[in-house]
Amino acid sequence: MLTKLKQPGLILGVLGAVKLALDSMGMNIPDETINEIANGISAVLVVISIFMDHGKEK
Repeated sequence: MLTKLKQPGLILGVLGAVKLALDSMGMNIPDETINEIANGISAVLVVISIFMDHGKEK
């Protein structure tokens, strides 16, 4: 399961699905807000991936 969470496309796809679900329930989220959330998630993932152990031996 954790390997799937490392794929940024999956996370952004889930974010898009949440936007569609909320739109269908009448809760409109502007595209600018979605872009800011996606950029924030991407930035956090980049910082986490920099500090993660990638399994390489020293």
